[in-house]
Amino acid sequence: MITIRQVPVKTFVSASKIPGVDYVINPYVGCPHKCMYCYAEYMRKFSGHDEKWGDFLDVRTCSVPLKPAKLFHTHVLLSSVTDPYNPYEREYQLMRPLLKQLQICQAYVHILTKSALVIRDLDLLKQLPQCEVMFSFSSAEDTFRQLAEPEASCVQDKIDALKLLHEQGLDTGVMIAPIMPGLTDWKTIVQQTHPYTRHYNFDSLNMRPAYQRRVFDFIENHYPSVLPLYTDIYLHENNSYWEKLAAEIRTYVNEQRLDASIFFPHYKPQEL
Repeated sequence: MITIRQVPVKTFVSASKIPGVDYVINPYVGCPHKCMYCYAEYMRKFSGHDEKWGDFLDVRTCSVPLKPAKLFHTHVLLSSVTDPYNPYEREYQLMRPLLKQLQICQAYVHILTKSALVIRDLDLLKQLPQCEVMFSFSSAEDTFRQLAEPEASCVQDKIDALKLLHEQGLDTGVMIAPIMPGLTDWKTIVQQTHPYTRHYNFDSLNMRPAYQRRVFDFIENHYPSVLPLYTDIYLHENNSYWEKLAAEIRTYVNEQRLDASIFFPHYKPQEL
């Protein structure tokens, strides 16, 4: 059972610390996708909720419209600590009025999501002066998705949505993240999606204290064969896995002439 409340805010817009992004809009606080590795869980301590992360959702409301003079030709990300197209967006529909305002602001919009629901707003996305929709994949296997991120869209639905957006002329991208050591078949994800995008980001599973025990329990219960690898990487702090993987990705994306960025421990992010 998820706890839902509507929370009034003075503004949807926050200044961004993300490179290449000027502002961030998070229409919700919390995320019912219930990804067991969610890095945004730290937002729970600012929310006033006692429920576990994934068991509550704050629907933000704001009576003050976005300011065109402030957002004109700025890069705006939806979203950084929630999924703007989480399942409850079907009911509350915060995104359509926001996209209409962003069109008036002539903002450059970037959407990061695990949900095929984004195609509902295809008509509005096409009206924006610039829009990129990036889908996040942690696995090419829907069995893993059902275990690790049970309320996110299935793998094939995301690929189908990516294909539709690409065919309709929108800029698209794929975030392969988090890469789960020994489990994420990143090359298969690329092969299944590269007809519909050439832009990729690769990010590692960054183990945070808030969910380290949960991740290790998940691995031990469902994928015990890779538990020694996780112990080596995250308890013994051996980064050779990421160094080797970064080299493999660099070689492959260069061969395929893909636009890609890598964000791994002790690896300087760079365009390939």
